[in-house]
Amino acid sequence: MKLRAHWAAPLALACLLFVAACHDTSNHAAVATDVSIEQVRSALDQKNFGVASTLADQLTAAYPKSADAWFAAADAKAAAGDRLAALAALERAMSNGLRDTARLDADGYLGAVRSSAEYQALLVRFGLAQPIAQAGDTSITETSAGTVVKAGDISVTLPNSR
Repeated sequence: MKLRAHWAAPLALACLLFVAACHDTSNHAAVATDVSIEQVRSALDQKNFGVASTLADQLTAAYPKSADAWFAAADAKAAAGDRLAALAALERAMSNGLRDTARLDADGYLGAVRSSAEYQALLVRFGLAQPIAQAGDTSITETSAGTVVKAGDISVTLPNSR
């Protein structure tokens, strides 16, 4: 019985410290809210794409309703080579109000994403591009950059003549 009493106090103290640590969220919240869009952009400019992606995750966790935060996340994910995560971030940006197709078209990090059928479907879904014609896997869509003609996995953008 003496052996149990000897280990009971340290065990109880360890359990109390563990429970107290589980409820301490002040440090985690401070880290997440300290992240800014400028920090994500700076990491992208320095070609630290992994860091930019991590910062973007923290940014969108802190500001889940910010279209600009999600747009920065899309850039970071695309730069890191994660096309599907970039598309998901773009979808969230559009869900939170992003409607500037000229900004989307001019963005250098989204080049590979813009050529995907999923990107064109997002534009159509949010009313940012209207299909002129569509049949099977072939479509003609009007965007701010020009007319996009797709046939299977081939996509051609015909620039506007303005």
